[in-house]
Amino acid sequence: MDLSHKPVVVIDTNVWVTGLIFGCKPELIIHLFIDGQINVVISEELVSELRRKINQRFPLYLKNINLLEAAVRDQALVVPLGLVEVNISRDKDDNVVIETAIAGGADYIITGDKDLLVLKKYKNIKILKPSEFLENI
Repeated sequence: MDLSHKPVVVIDTNVWVTGLIFGCKPELIIHLFIDGQINVVISEELVSELRRKINQRFPLYLKNINLLEAAVRDQALVVPLGLVEVNISRDKDDNVVIETAIAGGADYIITGDKDLLVLKKYKNIKILKPSEFLENI
């Protein structure tokens, strides 16, 4: 990995949840973030969505989400939304992820969401599965 330019990434909520609960490659991406090897961009909207999904589906992991949210607020770039309107995804809820990436100048969106993955790229932002991202870096 070229550490002179750390990749700037948006980690989609499904990757945060999978990494937190099940591990696997999404967990490796979370470790890259915690270890400072990638720069993460996130919006308040994505933080809220993450907390809501953990609370609804995996309430026993609320303590973990509190620790993760503290790390995100400490280490990630939290960007405001509403400066750019994005309407590219076939699932309109996914446009928030793309808007976050644009607002934060991201190089990558890491996701397992088929509605985003089908795009492959938006402007200069590559949209990859966790495994693809790990291969790229």
